[in-house]
Amino acid sequence: MNGTAWRAYAANALSGGGWLLLPALVLLAFALAVPKLPVTRDAYDHVVIFDVSQSMNVEDYQLDGAPVSRLAFAKHAVAEALKNPRCDTRIGWGVFAGRKIVMLLAPVEVCRNYSALLAALDNIDGRMAFERSSEIQEGLFWTLLNVRDLKPTPSVVFMTDGHEAPPLPPQRVRGYDGQLGEVRGWVVGVGTLEPRPIPKTDPDGKRIGFWRATEVLQYGGAIDGTSHEHLSELREDHLKLLAKTVGFGYTRLVSPASLDAAFHDRALAHPAKVETDLRWIPGGLALLLLAWRFRPDGLRRRRASAAR
Repeated sequence: MNGTAWRAYAANALSGGGWLLLPALVLLAFALAVPKLPVTRDAYDHVVIFDVSQSMNVEDYQLDGAPVSRLAFAKHAVAEALKNPRCDTRIGWGVFAGRKIVMLLAPVEVCRNYSALLAALDNIDGRMAFERSSEIQEGLFWTLLNVRDLKPTPSVVFMTDGHEAPPLPPQRVRGYDGQLGEVRGWVVGVGTLEPRPIPKTDPDGKRIGFWRATEVLQYGGAIDGTSHEHLSELREDHLKLLAKTVGFGYTRLVSPASLDAAFHDRALAHPAKVETDLRWIPGGLALLLLAWRFRPDGLRRRRASAAR
């Protein structure tokens, strides 16, 4: 093929937008070759602490039209929040009972460990309670003092109904001994504002009735209606005061969307280099060029007629 033939062939190949094929091929080759690149972006490390005391067995939520316990709904809400995870988020689980917490799973990256996180979450239940008391105030303080030793220090999402057992005097919260701001996070209030009976369970978690007024310690010893520690509702004022004492935010768990404020609070983010797949950029540009090159003939004819 002589020079004239080559020029004629090239002119024919590039006519009608054929010249778009070359940059499209270059972009496709680049999309296949480019590795994941480190990009600095906001990242989150959370430890979610679940209250597993007996008041969390109160069924004042509903799922699919059936009543479920506070603990079950809290777990459901967290699982829903993980359905569209950001791969720069790490999360871990812990449980609270008495006045202490037990870490079940240190924060791990969500995308790579999604199934394991859900499996561990599913196994959290009231049988994990290692004490019958529920000293929320002390448990929150204990959480902060222990979490601050983890590196990097995660934020805390503390999920509880605020039911202190033994009861505290109303609006009484002692000062926090640690440094405010050292650990950040949210207190999530679980439950409704209507007092309901607290299920009584045996060591295997089987329900054996409900707690009666004479079986639990009432504030001031009253069982005449002025104290109802055998019933449980969300102690929201108490939790708001606790959250303020330690510099946390507060939100009430109404639906899974209620956790957005806690899980995506920009104040809890920290900069981190995350390997990010940017191949979609050259791949998308190549797709646009190819779509334009092979657009329907009718569109081409209309554009040609308009040009004439």
